Amino acid sequence: MSGFNNKKSYRPERRLPGRLALVAALAATSAVHADDENWLTKDWEISGYARQYLSWNLENPTLIGPGPNGLDGRQEGDYRGDLSMVRTVGKLNLFRDFGAVRFKTTGRVSREASTGYLDDVQDVADAWARTGGAPESSVDLIDDSYNDEELREFWLQGDLTDNLNLKIGRQQVVWGETDFFQLMDVIHGYDFRWRSFLEPENEELRKPLNMVNLTQRFDDAGGSLQLIYIPGRLNDEEDRGNSYDVEGGRWANQPNRGVPFATAPFGANVRYNYHHPDADMDDDSYGLRWNGLAGDWGYSLAWFHGPNPNPVVNPNPATNNTAPELFLGAYEGTYEGGATEAGEFIYPYIDVFGISANNYFPSLDVVFSTELAYIPEAPYNAGIVSNSQGRGCGFFPGFCGIEEKNLFRSMFRLDKQVDLTGVLGTSRPSFLSVQVFNNWIADFDKDEQLVNTAGFSGDTEEFSSIITAVLATNYANDQINPTLAVGSDLTYGGGFMIPSVEFVYGDHIRVRLEADIFFDREEQDRPLQDFNDTNLFGYFAGNDQLVARLTYQF
Repeated sequence: MSGFNNKKSYRPERRLPGRLALVAALAATSAVHADDENWLTKDWEISGYARQYLSWNLENPTLIGPGPNGLDGRQEGDYRGDLSMVRTVGKLNLFRDFGAVRFKTTGRVSREASTGYLDDVQDVADAWARTGGAPESSVDLIDDSYNDEELREFWLQGDLTDNLNLKIGRQQVVWGETDFFQLMDVIHGYDFRWRSFLEPENEELRKPLNMVNLTQRFDDAGGSLQLIYIPGRLNDEEDRGNSYDVEGGRWANQPNRGVPFATAPFGANVRYNYHHPDADMDDDSYGLRWNGLAGDWGYSLAWFHGPNPNPVVNPNPATNNTAPELFLGAYEGTYEGGATEAGEFIYPYIDVFGISANNYFPSLDVVFSTELAYIPEAPYNAGIVSNSQGRGCGFFPGFCGIEEKNLFRSMFRLDKQVDLTGVLGTSRPSFLSVQVFNNWIADFDKDEQLVNTAGFSGDTEEFSSIITAVLATNYANDQINPTLAVGSDLTYGGGFMIPSVEFVYGDHIRVRLEADIFFDREEQDRPLQDFNDTNLFGYFAGNDQLVARLTYQF
């Protein structure tokens, strides 16, 4: 699609407020240290890592090009056992406590080497783009999706009064109690393009933002109130919301590897629109969170106003009118994409209201945590079956429009130390965590034909649940640390199993080996056709991986 560019633009003016604040703080601090000519250059804490990733396909991922006559392409080859990722990452942290002010900056550079498998994925993406009239895919997977250089942190923090703390600049703020899936952790988006949700450190996938983070302690009430303010115009638009692999890369939803939706064939283009009137990334975001104690219970009350974490497709009325009995109209009656495109990805602004609570029960030796979230008018794509199209609506399932529903989400978790020394021979008690995630659409109507992900016709249920468990063990005085993570979709079927082990060599070297194995009830076999009842873990079909990660940390 002409005009689509996924490359991040560099806008130095967006860093200016943080730099001016730093200059002002250092100027104020310099008077205190005027007698020490080296005060600005000494006492810096330097840390970081150099990291190498390698991954191999444990099964043959679907990779089907257009073929000579459009949709009759064949599987390109057998890629089982092939290298799928050769990724090198370097991260550097600089921290300094100036007394009244603390400062930190973090930079990260990521580079990927091409593999034979990725070369074929790029070739297929270029071939699909040519069927839509473009000379090649609008995205070079290596340069645009995987290679990156980024300022991850650039902040100042200090106490304005005895009870009021200000942290301003580029940072991450984590709300909530959950692992794996987001409930209240909605302030930041995640970049799932290069490794989906599997990276064990969430902060590596979470997108940092320039923001004002103000916390007021109320000691008499036993709590604190946090205010978050995110100026939209001081953040790059692509840093908002979750980024999924819609460019056809190695983590594209099955079977869409090699299908770039920005330059999709047959006019089925779907681009990002970051400036829709109801989803304008230049608009500000903000939130409040109260943290407190009530007896033995720790709890929080939170509200956040910002972009929906996941994009939805706003379909083009001009090209999706083949199912008028289902067409719901463009979002708030507005469509701003090109006249011949199938639609646009947008992130409508929503409100999220949340409660979290946790407590330790010594009689059972367990920590109980829960998180509850209410999202009024949560956006869902709609359209599964139409009289004229069969399964799907317009170009793809979900392209009949967007419905807004009242959504309740919950998580319940138990954490416990379990003594397996006599069973598994571990060197100390192991850690077990079990979590149950639930979604309830309060104003559910089956006839609206909601889908969980546009482009797939797995219909959304009123109630849905996923259960996950993590068992972390330790051997040889914590030098060998195996972990097993498992999950099951109790509603739509399928699940995952992730066995891993990390080896610790001294203070600096860590080696992690991991297998990512997925199970599904239903998967789609061919791109852009033959839609079936595919849901969450069907999207991961063909993505079983073996991953090796070597880290030198300093």
